Amino acid sequence: MKAIGITQFLEKSFDVYELEGEWLDSFGQIEKNFKMSVTGESGGGKTELVVKLIKELCLKFKTKADYFSYEQGHSKSLQSAIQRNNMEDVKGKVMFITGGTFDELLTRLKRRASAKIVIIDSQDYSELSTKQYKELIKIFPKKSFIVVSWAKNEKPKNQAARDIEYMSCIKVFVKDYKAYPRSRFGGNKTFVIWDKKDNTPVQGKLF
Repeated sequence: MKAIGITQFLEKSFDVYELEGEWLDSFGQIEKNFKMSVTGESGGGKTELVVKLIKELCLKFKTKADYFSYEQGHSKSLQSAIQRNNMEDVKGKVMFITGGTFDELLTRLKRRASAKIVIIDSQDYSELSTKQYKELIKIFPKKSFIVVSWAKNEKPKNQAARDIEYMSCIKVFVKDYKAYPRSRFGGNKTFVIWDKKDNTPVQGKLF
């Protein structure tokens, strides 16, 4: 237990990703240990949004990301998302990992100079539990976690995913390649992931 007064609290500083433009308008000035829940139905653009976001963060802020692709694995669909977003620009900064147990995930994240941003896609497929998620954020308080989940009626489908959403400072619902964020850091404008009018993925365009 630790208590601080108002003056001490107001004097505290926090490390943030100083986003700009459309990213700032949608997600705000996010802390470097942010927690994000991304939920939506199949084929709505969840993976596309996450790939775009980690490219933005890794390219501009020289950080690293581990993308645990439990659901899609090393698939053609994920490869296409990587190609569409020119992820070669962040070659060496983003790793796509498939398979593995929760203990193996912990072991990787405990490695020296491990990635600062961790993506779990998806909670439903990996069966990440509420207890396991709490363990992750306790052991790695300086890392950011993005957890993707399936949706039912615009909310995460299962209880563990709903618990994780409650614990997240950024909650994003994705549908028809539009992202609807609720961020404690501000912003909250709808983010267009893909402009279906010309069938072209867009970088940071707002609806």
